[in-house]
Amino acid sequence: MYAVIDTETTGLLPSHRHRVIEIAVVLLDARGQVEREWVTLLNPQRDLGPQHIHGILTADVLAAPEFADAAAQLGELLAGRMVVGHNVEFDLEFLRAEFERLGLVVPLITERSMCTMALAGYLYPGAKRTLGACCAAAGISIEGWHSALADTRATAALFAQYLQAFPSPPPWQWAYEEVRGMRWPALPGGSFSPTVRPVHAGGRHGWMSRLVDQLPRVPEPPQANSYLALLDGILANREITAADADQLVQVATALGLTRVEVHELHRYYVAGLAQASWAEGAITGEQRADLDRVAVMLGHQESEVDDALIRASAGAYVVPSRPGADGFPLGSTMVFTGDMIESRETWWDRAVAAGYSPQEAVRPDTTFVVAADPDSLSVKARAAREFGVPIITVEAFRRLLPERPEQHAS
Repeated sequence: MYAVIDTETTGLLPSHRHRVIEIAVVLLDARGQVEREWVTLLNPQRDLGPQHIHGILTADVLAAPEFADAAAQLGELLAGRMVVGHNVEFDLEFLRAEFERLGLVVPLITERSMCTMALAGYLYPGAKRTLGACCAAAGISIEGWHSALADTRATAALFAQYLQAFPSPPPWQWAYEEVRGMRWPALPGGSFSPTVRPVHAGGRHGWMSRLVDQLPRVPEPPQANSYLALLDGILANREITAADADQLVQVATALGLTRVEVHELHRYYVAGLAQASWAEGAITGEQRADLDRVAVMLGHQESEVDDALIRASAGAYVVPSRPGADGFPLGSTMVFTGDMIESRETWWDRAVAAGYSPQEAVRPDTTFVVAADPDSLSVKARAAREFGVPIITVEAFRRLLPERPEQHAS
């Protein structure tokens, strides 16, 4: 019923002659049980692009088949099945482009596929974006990062677990029935021997990868997570090259993101990395240099890393769930929760006097919540986590208020 896929590519843009260099498929039945696995490297007849990300060497693909050689077998695996992937549009766009190079139009339709990145946000509000984070939350281990087969196996296990949250047949059964009836064109290629990547290929640097896995999803604009997922993949190896940055600009344009939206997403991303690094403990000089380099490559300043680290150390900043939620400017809406030493009325009056707008209930547009216990399980705290609203301590909020005369009293 399902064909779970993942690709490794020479870049981010099939429209710029970037190619698929590895593809894996895991077939699942209606219950999510594995039926078959298939994987091969592909010779793209061009340079391999960001080898620091996918870990594939030129020597690995010299004897590998070209896409045309594998097209027939790949088509047999995908025909009549609903495609599943993590940020599945990226993989589908590349596969459509590969078939189009052969003069073929195939029924690989994004709106008739399933994306585990999107499902994670639907099933678990507040879920992180990366495959690693989603799998960690589900108790699924991944070995061999940026190997197409390892990532496909992980995505298949994740999707199988998500299937349990839906009735049988699932609500997308109608879409599957459409996919099952779609006709595929006659495809070139035939019998060939898949080429599997050597054991040296793949792998990620641990520190930056862990930071990336801690970054939350962004609910808006709609294309944000698709864009940031590609940025996640680039930064998992601690660096972003000038070529990577140029490709990101072109990806943003293709997704319809404005320059202002991209700037806000990058600002959010830099702040999120700084916040996550502080949460890990002491930051080495090399790690701080990594953060600064990422900030500059994304069009921001090293001082913004300083600001985010200072806020994190003061406990007064939580990574925003949406661009533009950085900081708590005057006029921000906020909610109190929990029993505080001083009365709720006292804190309410202080907030109003400082220029904030207290509310009784947490809403999606609430700027932040002040909690007597930031780990509170109160209705308001749970709502804040569901909506991605930052929660700060009473002491952190006190530091946001202007000094009161009694603080100088002897």
